[in-house]
Amino acid sequence: MAINVQDVAKEVGEYVAHNTEIVSAGVYSDEIQVNALCKTITAINGKYPQFHKILGHVVQGFKAEWQALGEAQFKHKMLQAYRQKVNFPIVPDEILNTWLAKLYTEGLTKEEQPISKEIMEDLMAKVKDDLQELSVTGVRDDANADGQFGASLNGVATQVTNALANTTHPAFRIPLNAITDQNILDEVKSFERQVPAYMRRKCDSIVMSDNNALRYADAYEQTYGTKVTYTEDGRMRTPLTKKMIVSVDNMPDDIIFMTIKDNLYRLIDVIDEPRVTDVQTLDYVLKIFMDFHLGYDFAINQVLFVAVFDGSERGLENAAQNALYYPKETLAVTP
Repeated sequence: MAINVQDVAKEVGEYVAHNTEIVSAGVYSDEIQVNALCKTITAINGKYPQFHKILGHVVQGFKAEWQALGEAQFKHKMLQAYRQKVNFPIVPDEILNTWLAKLYTEGLTKEEQPISKEIMEDLMAKVKDDLQELSVTGVRDDANADGQFGASLNGVATQVTNALANTTHPAFRIPLNAITDQNILDEVKSFERQVPAYMRRKCDSIVMSDNNALRYADAYEQTYGTKVTYTEDGRMRTPLTKKMIVSVDNMPDDIIFMTIKDNLYRLIDVIDEPRVTDVQTLDYVLKIFMDFHLGYDFAINQVLFVAVFDGSERGLENAAQNALYYPKETLAVTP
């Protein structure tokens, strides 16, 4: 049985036209673990200026005269989503036998599972797999973003690393010992204790690698003789502060962080929704074109609490910012 590539192209175009949400559902899928941690923000042309303000103390004792007290400082950070594309080539004749075999084994008709649906479902499954990895470990490289995988956006692990290196908008460092199977319980407790108390109350989870989460669960059972406490959705909770431990596939073992609710953003474009932009044919090849905007970043780095293992000091590594954001904390900065 032969198949006409022009017919398949027409069928794919019609399938996409009648299933307009298939691309956005894949790109924005909750199966991409990081998405569940994010607040979604719509940007325009990939740019999103983020402002926040810091207020000094304003409450004072009463006296019948005007005595100004309190100062507002405004901070600005530019967040960015990057345009992504999918240029997927496929030779329909090469998947024909696989498709027919699936129809036979699952008792489906060609109308119930047209080849266009097979192609698009397989493609979007791969898009989700790629975004699961990119959303964590992607490293944006403007010079090499196109034509290869991995350099089209900054994933969350990259943004954590960037925040540690950012002197204008620094992350809050939490010094720990190198994590081992033997000390992971104590090091996580130390991490929890070192987060400033009034900020700790605003955080609900500690994010770490899947490997470290497994080490934590195993160490907990070995130490206490009982399994760790789980939430209704299967998340572990720490015994000290009852924070959820969120494990993320592909997260490096040396990335452990906590931040306040809604501080991690997923940036999408308000105008250019994910979509198939064209379907073309060339000889035996079907070419599918798709594009969308996507980015991940922290709105306020100064309330991002990150474990560090290099002996650096607790805090923002900036005396002025330590005093501004955490005036009640004793935070040293070695010149």
